[in-house]
Amino acid sequence: MATAPPRLHFDDGSRVMTENEAVITSANTSNRGPSNPRGETPLERYYEIERISTQIVAEIIPVCINREDGFCCKVALQFPDELLPDASEVAWLIEYSIEEKHASKNDKEEESNSGFPLVFVLGDTTYASCCPDEIGAHHLSADVIVHFGQYACLSLSETLPVIYCFGVQEWNGYEKCCTAIMNQIKETKECLDDEKVILVCERRYNHNLEKLAETMKQNGLENVLVGSIPVSKILGARSQRTQICGQNKNEDCCRGDRCDAPEEETSANNEVDSISVDVHEEVSTTPDGCIIGGLHVPILQFELSQYYLIYIGDDSGDAKSRQFLNTLLKCTSPESETKACWSYNPLTEQLSTDPISNLGVSRFLNRRFFLTEKAKMANVIGILVGTLSQDRFRSVIASVRRKIEESGRSCYTFVVGKINVAKLANFAEVECFVLIACGETSVLRDEREFHVPVITPTELEISLGEKVWGGSASCNTNFEDFLKNVEEEGSTEGTNSTSMRLDNIKVGSGDEKQSGDEDSEDDEPFYSMISGTYISKPVSLKSQKQKQQDMNDANLEEKPGKGQMTEYKSAASEFWKKREYKGLEAQIGKDEAMAATKGQTGIASDYGK
Repeated sequence: MATAPPRLHFDDGSRVMTENEAVITSANTSNRGPSNPRGETPLERYYEIERISTQIVAEIIPVCINREDGFCCKVALQFPDELLPDASEVAWLIEYSIEEKHASKNDKEEESNSGFPLVFVLGDTTYASCCPDEIGAHHLSADVIVHFGQYACLSLSETLPVIYCFGVQEWNGYEKCCTAIMNQIKETKECLDDEKVILVCERRYNHNLEKLAETMKQNGLENVLVGSIPVSKILGARSQRTQICGQNKNEDCCRGDRCDAPEEETSANNEVDSISVDVHEEVSTTPDGCIIGGLHVPILQFELSQYYLIYIGDDSGDAKSRQFLNTLLKCTSPESETKACWSYNPLTEQLSTDPISNLGVSRFLNRRFFLTEKAKMANVIGILVGTLSQDRFRSVIASVRRKIEESGRSCYTFVVGKINVAKLANFAEVECFVLIACGETSVLRDEREFHVPVITPTELEISLGEKVWGGSASCNTNFEDFLKNVEEEGSTEGTNSTSMRLDNIKVGSGDEKQSGDEDSEDDEPFYSMISGTYISKPVSLKSQKQKQQDMNDANLEEKPGKGQMTEYKSAASEFWKKREYKGLEAQIGKDEAMAATKGQTGIASDYGK
C-alpha cells in the first residue's frame, strides 16, 4: 500500500513561547502585526484562497503528470516582508483547499495525477521582491509560483507560471471617482460618445477597476478600456510539451532518459525538434497591445493619442512603487503620448489633471540626462544582471553586449545578486554599469550613492550615439520595447548593407574609398557637457574591421610593424597596473631568507600580556 509523501510543518518557535498563555486568540488575527496591510480583512478573503486553489487545480495539476515524488503539484508562495507573519497560515489554507478540490475532482473524473499537494514558502528573494523568484522555486522543483503583495512588476516569467494576489483592498469610492472624471471630461467636451478612456491602477485597487469601468459606461462613457495583468503562455507551452513526450519536466523533449512515451507514438527527431522550437517561440510571444505601468492594454501604441489615461492610486512622490512614474513617462513620450494623463488618489479623493508637476518628473529627467552624458566618457562598461527570471532577459544581455563591443569599448558581465554600493565599489576599473532589471528596479532609488553611473539599456543607446535624447522616451524600461527596436535596427541594417553592396558594384572602386573615408569618422571627438572639453571616442568595431580588411588587401611589409603580431591589451589589466596597491606580492628570490622568530602574543588591544 502506497504511503502518503512527507508533509512540511511550519513552526517558527511561537508555540513554545505561547503554550503557557491563558488567552487564545483567533487564527485570523494572532499573527497580524500593526504594519500588516491586511488590516481587519479576513485572511481567506484578503489572500483569495478560493480563487488561487481553484486555478491551481484547473490549470496546474493537469500538466503535472507522472511525477516521481508522489505529489500532485508543488506550489511556491512568495511573500513580501510585511506579509510574512501570515505566511504559514496561508500555506496551510491553500494546501487544504487544493487537496479538497483535487480529491473531489478525482471522484468525478478518472484522473491519472493522484497524490497530495506540497505548498511551501520561499525565503529571502534572489533579487527584488517585486519579481517572481524562479531560482528559489526551482530548488524544490515547484510547478507554479504564487506571488503575494501590492508591489509586483508583473514581468512575464521565463520558466514557471505565476499567479498574482495583490490582496483584496476594500474601496467603495469608485462612484465619486467616476463623477470626478466625467465632470472633468465634460468641461472640455460636451458629447461623451466619441471620447475614449484607458483605466490603469495601483495593484491594490485592481479588484475595483472593473466596477469603475462599468459605472463609467452606465453614465454615458462607452469606450472604456481596462489595463489587465499580462498573461504568460508558459502553461500552454508546457501542456503541449507534455502531450509530445508525456514528461513535463524533461526540457530536452523528446526521447530523453526520463521520457516514457512509446516509440511508435513519437515522430522522427527532426519533427520533434521543430515542435519544441515552436513551443519556445510561443512562450516569448506577447499579445497584441502595449504595456503601460506593467499592465497590458489591448490597443497598439500609435492609437494611444486618441485616449485619456486615468491612473487610480497613490500619485505622490512618496509611493513605494515606481508604477505611476513609469506610467507618466510612457504616456508623455512622443511615440506613445496620450490625449491627457490624469491621476485620482482614492485616499484623498482628488483628481489631478497635471500629475507631472506634482511628481517632479523634470528633476528626474535632468538626473537621467546627466548620467547618460557621463556614461559617454566610459571606456569600460559593466553589464549588471538584476533579474534571472524575466522573460527574454538573456536576449537583452546579448544585445547590450553586442552594442558595447561594436562601439570599441570593453565589456564585462556581473551577477552579484541584490545590488548595493559596496558590491559595485569592488570593481573600480568599471566606469559605467548597465542594469538589466524589471521596470520597478531598473532605476535604483539610491543611485546617487554609487560612484559611477548606473543606466538602463535605452540610455546606453544614447550614450553610444545610436539615439538622441528624447526626454521621457529615453527612460523606457520595458524589455519588449527595447528588443523590438533592436530587431528593427537589425532588419534595417541588413537592407542597407545589401543596397550598399549593389551600389559599390555599379559605381566602382572610387566610391568604395569614399565610403571608407566616411566610416573613419566614427572615432571623431565629441563635446562633453560634463568636462566641458572634447573627448575622443573609442574606435568602433566596424572601423577596426575596415582597417583590418585594408591591411589584408595591402602589402603588410610596407605597413608599420611589417605585419607582426601585436600584444593583446585589456582595459581592466591596464587599470590594474596603474594602481599603487596591488595586494600581497610574493617576492620570490628577491628578499633575503631569514629564520622564523617568535612574534608578539596576547590580545589585539595589548600585546605581551
